[in-house]
Amino acid sequence: MKLSRLALLASLCGAPLHAAAGPDGAWQLSGFATAGAVYSDSDRLEFARVGIDAPGGHKVDTGPDSVLGLQLGVRLGDRNDAVVQLVTRETQRGDYDPRAALAFVSHALTPELTVRAGRLRSPFFMLSDTADINYNQAWVRPPVEVYALNPFSDLDGIDLLHRSRIGEAFVELHPYAGRSRVPVIGGGRARLEDLLGMRITVEAGRLSLSAGYARAELGVQRTSARYRAFVAALPAELEAKLSGTGADASFSSLGLQWDDGRWLVSAEVARNTAKAFANSTSAAYLAVGRRFGSVTPYLSLARQRQDAPLVDAATAGDYAAQIAPFNRSRNQAQRSLTAGVRWDVLHNTAVKAEFARVKTDAGAHGTFIARDDPFAPGLDRQSIKLMSISVDVVF
Repeated sequence: MKLSRLALLASLCGAPLHAAAGPDGAWQLSGFATAGAVYSDSDRLEFARVGIDAPGGHKVDTGPDSVLGLQLGVRLGDRNDAVVQLVTRETQRGDYDPRAALAFVSHALTPELTVRAGRLRSPFFMLSDTADINYNQAWVRPPVEVYALNPFSDLDGIDLLHRSRIGEAFVELHPYAGRSRVPVIGGGRARLEDLLGMRITVEAGRLSLSAGYARAELGVQRTSARYRAFVAALPAELEAKLSGTGADASFSSLGLQWDDGRWLVSAEVARNTAKAFANSTSAAYLAVGRRFGSVTPYLSLARQRQDAPLVDAATAGDYAAQIAPFNRSRNQAQRSLTAGVRWDVLHNTAVKAEFARVKTDAGAHGTFIARDDPFAPGLDRQSIKLMSISVDVVF
C-alpha cells in the first residue's frame, strides 16, 4: 500500500480524489477498523498509549489499538464540503463512548487554498492526519516514544491548507489555531488554549519531509482521589506546579519518509516543553521496512528522554523526596527495539504482528502505568517485552 500524504489529506478534507467532480449534495461514506491486542510480560506495569486508552488487563490488553471509525462527507457546491468522522475506541476514562474526531466544513478560496473550521486533526506529527487509520501505517502503532509526547489528537478551531507546486515538488503550508482537551488517566482533564501552529510538508518524488511548530497555554486538572491524597501534604505553591492553568507550552517536530515501492524509511524527531503541569521531553525514531510482494517485514528503533522533570529538586526544596515519586510516574523516558511484519491479505485488509523490547530509564515508568500504587519504588529501570497483533481494514 502506497498513498501520498497529500492524497490522504484530500480525502480527509471531504473531497475524495475519485469523487472530486461529484454533483452537489453527493454523499460519501467510508470507514476503518482495527482489532488489536498487546501482551506485556510485566507483572507490575501496564502498557498504555498516553492520550488514547486507559491501562487495563493483567497481561493482554485490546484497548491500545482497537478502533472503529466511520466518516461521512458531503459536497455542498463547487467549493464547499462538510465532513463528520465518528470514532469509538477505549478512552483514558476506560469507556468506549463514540466521539467526533472530525466535524468541519471547508471552503476552497482558490484551487490552491482551502479554509476549514470545526473539529480538526491536530497536525503535531508527520502522521497525525491518519493516526487512527492503522491500515495506512506499516506497523501496529506509531512509535509511542514519539507519539506519546503530545496526547492532543484533535483541535476545535480553524486552519488553512495551501498546496502548490514548485518544480517537481509539492509544498503544503498548514497554519492552524484553536483549542484542545483530553481526559487524564485516573480523573481530570488537560487543555490547550490559544493554540497556534504551523506545519510545512514537502513531497518530491519518493521523498516526503515534514516540519511543524506550535505553542499554547497548557492547563491540567487532576481530580483522582489518589492525587488529592498525595497533594494534601504539599504547600499550595508546590501543588500549583502539578495542577492548574496558564502554563506556556510548545511543541516541534521534524519528519522524513522515503518510499520507492520496495523500501520504506520513516524517521521523526520531536520535542515538547512546558513551564508547569508536565515534564519537558524529546524523542526520535527510525523505522525501515522492505516489501516482498504482500509481506513487509520492518524494524524500528525509538528513544524518549526527559529534558526537565515536572518539578525539579531545587524548586521542591524540603519536599523533594515527596515529589520524586510523582515525577517518576510522569516520566516516560525509555528506549525500544521493535521487529514486525505486515501481511496485506486483501486489497483493504492487513494483518500485523510485532515484538518489542522496551527498557525504561532510571527514574521513569516509560509508557507504562503502575498496576497498584503509582508512587511505589522500584518501578523504573525495567526491561519489558511487548507482543502485538492487529487486523486492519478500510472500507
